[in-house]
Amino acid sequence: MHLKLDEEIVQVETRIAGRKHRLTQAGKATGKRALDTLASPVTLAGALALGFAAGGGLAHKRRNGGHHERRKPATAGKSGIAGLLVSGAMWFVRSQYGGPAGLARVLAAKFSKKGS
Repeated sequence: MHLKLDEEIVQVETRIAGRKHRLTQAGKATGKRALDTLASPVTLAGALALGFAAGGGLAHKRRNGGHHERRKPATAGKSGIAGLLVSGAMWFVRSQYGGPAGLARVLAAKFSKKGS
C-alpha cells in the first residue's frame, strides 16, 4: 500500500512539473511576441504620434521676435482645461488598456490586421 501511494505522488509531481514547463514556455513566447509588437515600427510611429498630439505638436509658436508674453487669463483657462482632458484621457487609457503600452499593443494589432 505504501508503494502505491509513492507512485501516485510521483505521477502527480510529474504532471505538475509538465504543466509548469508548458506554462513557462507559453509565457516566454507571449513575452517575446509582446516585445516584438512593441518594438515594431508601426507601434513606435503610433506612440510618437500620440505623444506629439498630447504634447501639443507645434502649437507653441513664439511671438514678437521670440519674446515670451504673459498668458492672458482666457489662455491659461484653456490650457487648464486641456490638462484636465489629457489627464482624463490617460485615466481612460489605463482603465481600458492597462496603460500606454496596452493601447499601443491594441493599435498595432488593429493596424497589422488592416495591412494583411
